Amino acid sequence: MKRKRTAIVAVMLMSSLLITQSVNYAEGETPAVTEQQTADTQDAGVGAVQTDRAGKDNSQEGSSDVTVTSDAAKTRAAKAANKSAQAEMPVPDGMEAVAENDELILYLQPETTEIAVKDKQNGVMWFSNPQDREQDAIATGYNKSQLNVQLELTYYDNAGNALKYDNFTHSVQSGQFEIEKVEHGLNIVYTLGEVKSDIEAIPKYISEERFNTLILAKLEEKDQKEIEKRFRHDEQNKRYERRDSSLKGVGLSKVTRIFESIGYDEAQIAIDKAAYGEEESGGANVVVPVHYRLEYGRLRVSIPENGIEYPEAMKIQSLSLLPFFGASGPKEEGYSLVPDGSGSLIYFNNKKTYASPYSTALYGSDHAINQLTQIQKEQKARMPVFGMSYGDKGYLAVIDKGDAVASVEADISGRLNQYNTVHPSFALSSMEEVTLTNGWRSSTVKRFQAEPFHNEMAVIYEFLNADDASYSGMASKYRDYLIGQKKLTRLADDTALPFYVELIGGIPKKKFFLGIPYNAYEPLTTFEEAQDILKEMQDLGVKDIQLQYSGWFNGGVHHDLPKSIQVDKKLGGIKGLQSLQAYMQENGFGLYPDVSFLEVFPEADAFRKSYASRQITGKLAQIFPYRMSTFTRDEEASPGYVLSPEAVPGIVNGFMQDYAPLGLKGISLRDLGDQLHSDYNRAKVINREQAKQVVVEQLEQVKASSDASLLLEGGNVYASPYARHIVDAPMSSSGFNITDETVPFFQLVYHGYIQYTGTAWNMSEDQDSLKQMLRAIETGSAPYYTWFHADPSAIKLTGFDELYSADYRRWIQESAERYAELNEVLHDVQNQIIVKHEKLSEGVYQTTYEKGKTVIVNYNDAAVKVNGVNVAAKSYQVGGDTPE
Repeated sequence: MKRKRTAIVAVMLMSSLLITQSVNYAEGETPAVTEQQTADTQDAGVGAVQTDRAGKDNSQEGSSDVTVTSDAAKTRAAKAANKSAQAEMPVPDGMEAVAENDELILYLQPETTEIAVKDKQNGVMWFSNPQDREQDAIATGYNKSQLNVQLELTYYDNAGNALKYDNFTHSVQSGQFEIEKVEHGLNIVYTLGEVKSDIEAIPKYISEERFNTLILAKLEEKDQKEIEKRFRHDEQNKRYERRDSSLKGVGLSKVTRIFESIGYDEAQIAIDKAAYGEEESGGANVVVPVHYRLEYGRLRVSIPENGIEYPEAMKIQSLSLLPFFGASGPKEEGYSLVPDGSGSLIYFNNKKTYASPYSTALYGSDHAINQLTQIQKEQKARMPVFGMSYGDKGYLAVIDKGDAVASVEADISGRLNQYNTVHPSFALSSMEEVTLTNGWRSSTVKRFQAEPFHNEMAVIYEFLNADDASYSGMASKYRDYLIGQKKLTRLADDTALPFYVELIGGIPKKKFFLGIPYNAYEPLTTFEEAQDILKEMQDLGVKDIQLQYSGWFNGGVHHDLPKSIQVDKKLGGIKGLQSLQAYMQENGFGLYPDVSFLEVFPEADAFRKSYASRQITGKLAQIFPYRMSTFTRDEEASPGYVLSPEAVPGIVNGFMQDYAPLGLKGISLRDLGDQLHSDYNRAKVINREQAKQVVVEQLEQVKASSDASLLLEGGNVYASPYARHIVDAPMSSSGFNITDETVPFFQLVYHGYIQYTGTAWNMSEDQDSLKQMLRAIETGSAPYYTWFHADPSAIKLTGFDELYSADYRRWIQESAERYAELNEVLHDVQNQIIVKHEKLSEGVYQTTYEKGKTVIVNYNDAAVKVNGVNVAAKSYQVGGDTPE
């Protein structure tokens, strides 16, 4: 022990000698900047290219050095001491080992059912509940009790009251649980419910006849007197009534023992209770099994399919699982990772208790659930992950099953308790309110989905050591998971940087004849005009063009039901499309005609209402545009419809039968990778998890039947294994008040395996192409534009006002210049993974590729100096080992 103390002191002394050295900052230290080891910083500067790619003077005034303070050195010493302490972390009293493999040990506290996992590689223990929770000075009462919980249910009773059950208050405290040790883990079955008092095992009333013959007649005089003291004889009603005041403690125990000795059992008790209409008291019971398993270096926590049992009268809404796993305290530094858009960090103890806790449903809104308002346009959570980093340790959690109905929730210390938390919850049943009117009176009632969610729910926890305890390390772990589980494959060595362009074919337009309106078709880009645009791009030096062609069949962008294909004649018909395809193949470009399978556009031909999903109320699931001025639906507009997952396979099959003969080698799927909808039809409920499976099956069919390369919009993770390209991928977060930093977690996972881009540069809220390019350089993304060929006046009075910025003539020259600059930086790393992304200082970020290439991006209005290299304002610097 003396040697260990000496080692710690030595580390602290050595750290203090480094305080004057200049290093760059990495993840996890403070909300402003983060700290990196000195050796890493020095390596990052080796081989740095001293040419500013924006052509500006590297030595311009206004540069600022990013240096480490003595506080950073102290932090390193604290880390070293903390790591040493972790190696000796003792197992808490009362915990026993129940499973072990080469990487992990699973422990259980059998009295409280809390669990812990020890990572044998570094000695760190991860607990399901905070071990110092009794010292929490913030939590009181109910919130204090919640710190003991491993799961919590929210539900509605018959009266419509919202209530909660948790496994500690309603199961553990009353001993209503069973533990079963199994191979590689254990099962715990909780029975949640209001505990019946022992007195309820004794009938409130017993008839005079039965009391005398079944009880008193069988007892000795001593026991007869004991029983008579506990019951009052009601001569008028000829019965004996239980004296509750005397049936406590010893008195209750005596009566219970006497009744058992004479065989007055549950069957006899039930007869007497039924005779006087005595109902069972106490709340309804819920049975919830939780399975813990060690799988290689992971902990898997699951609730099996059909495992939850509860009365039909209960309407369970959601289940939260391990809400305090890995919770950090008020003195710890680090962050929680949440899957908000490209990814967000919530720094521990950021003091934002004025902001709402983070809660986001995975894969966006379910349009089969009625939404009257839309207050904020938030970025969808595309990946079912979350995690925590403490700087020298961390974990990544993957929602492995039930992700389609899952949400990720996170909060900070100081609101309800002193802990920072992040955890999953699962929506088991959805609800809508219906207002009933009768003359001048009205009332609102709740309607619940006919069949609740019953599929398996599971979360996998992967544990990180000091080398990978960052969001970059979490991304690496998740990428490995996708490679193993979803068969992601690496891009070829010669993969080029794509230039994505969406060309709009035709759109619907109202025209007038003698003042009478009629629906017409307005061509914006014919197939011949598309070739003209592409040739112009080639002349400007643009390579590897990937063309997403929207509005090419069945009436344009808002096409009819795609059960069959009619190539729009005004664009050039089938011959024009095939000519475009031949041109694309000849030049090595990709053509991706676009189709929507999950939504039906207003006034679409061939649509039947039987194809539509139903809301919980039984109404058709309609899609209305929202008014920007009021955030409410524009119900004066013609609605679209949500297609039922049951109807989708037949429509996809019909489309593919017509698509295959066209000889096209690619296809763009507008919504199969972007949206996910249920069908609450009471005759056959299709929940979101089942809908996800339908989508995956259609992706498999499209891929197999056409051998086509797929381009997806959005990039929900279940669709990604089938994608060659993703457009409109998340490039930012929603900017919720509680979050602190946007990170490119999405890009860290996919780079080198799938090529991607964000929103079209000319269609985004910020159309500054320099900023767009810098973001693309930082995240390894490609450029993307949406264009059409016609005169801009063609979109007047069409409802496509957002296309006013899509005139290709305004953008083609600038886009070619941006592509050339972007290609110079990224052409040689397309099939490489990003091993690290880090914030060096405010507005300055560094991206490192697996073969050593680094790129530093400076978004600031002033130059900065990092790693001994100047980076001009709003510019970037390439360094590291640039592969040949």
